[in-house]
Amino acid sequence: MSCLELFSTKIWVKKLDVDIPSLLETLSHPDGGQLKDFTHFGHDGLSKAIIDNIPTHEDVELPETYLQYWVNFNLPGSYNRKHHHSDIAFLLSGVVYLKVPENSGRISFHDPRGAAVEAIADSKYYGYEPEVFIDPEPGMVIYFPSWLEHEVEKNKSDEDRVSIAFNVISKEELDRYKNMEDWCEKNVIATRHNGNTEYFTSN
Repeated sequence: MSCLELFSTKIWVKKLDVDIPSLLETLSHPDGGQLKDFTHFGHDGLSKAIIDNIPTHEDVELPETYLQYWVNFNLPGSYNRKHHHSDIAFLLSGVVYLKVPENSGRISFHDPRGAAVEAIADSKYYGYEPEVFIDPEPGMVIYFPSWLEHEVEKNKSDEDRVSIAFNVISKEELDRYKNMEDWCEKNVIATRHNGNTEYFTSN
């Protein structure tokens, strides 16, 4: 008999060809401390590598894309609680690992159907994995749907774990956001106690 696995959730894992020592140096102060202000952080090589390796679909052309990113310094004993990056504008979310000491924590992805599925009889009979763990490596990039809940285990090493998390957004969505922002700046919306909504437009 055939078995169809319906509605699978895809995660893409790959090793990027990036200069990790250079990236780590960019993220550090000359005195050896960590860079606290990431406003001016930029590394064309990393951004290009992330964008060039975005998973594609054979029938759909990838639009012009931009990255929103931030740097995670996970100190010894720290971890990241379960969360997601849901936003209707994001194509994908992801993470690139730069420094991964031994025992510094795995990333795990959770079944979006929730804990209730574990209580159903078929999960006991056919097997069920409520979460999937990935052991990170330096240079590894993971792309995943922004709505997929994930977390990072406690860093049990004596060193920092360093990664760069990101969201991928298309130029079309960025433009749409800007148009909405412009519209809101020119219009005032008021909702009265009777439920009627009034729009005041300034030309």
